[in-house]
Amino acid sequence: MRTNHGTVAILLVGGLLGCASAPLPPKELIEARKSYERARTSAAAELAPADLRGATEAMERAEQAFAGGSELAEARDLAYLAGRRAQLAESLGRTAATERQRGAALQAYGEVHLALRRRGAPAVDPASPADPPRQEKAPTRSRAPERPVVILNRR
Repeated sequence: MRTNHGTVAILLVGGLLGCASAPLPPKELIEARKSYERARTSAAAELAPADLRGATEAMERAEQAFAGGSELAEARDLAYLAGRRAQLAESLGRTAATERQRGAALQAYGEVHLALRRRGAPAVDPASPADPPRQEKAPTRSRAPERPVVILNRR
């Protein structure tokens, strides 16, 4: 029974020492991984694949530099660049998605505008503000002309 506890203790200490010897990734690499994951799951995968591919390649170079034991500064620099490329890809994907929505909205507006013109409704320019509804003024009462008020001092 004693040997089992001793063996477990030795394995536990060995495992802890083995983990302690592996260097932790720099914060730039951790942030780049998060940025890349966001970009990969965003609209960039469909709408900006070339930019996402560039971010993927930059991320692979950063991971290789860190795993290969390159100089830490080089791994940090590559990770920083990979993170920025991932953010750019994500941003370009969002921009493309917004442009797609804008095009769909303009097309829907055109269809509604055309349907209204066919019915004979007046055309409305989307750039000009709508005319506020006109309110009729209530008739004003004629009033007697005002006279000056004279105040006399009473003593």
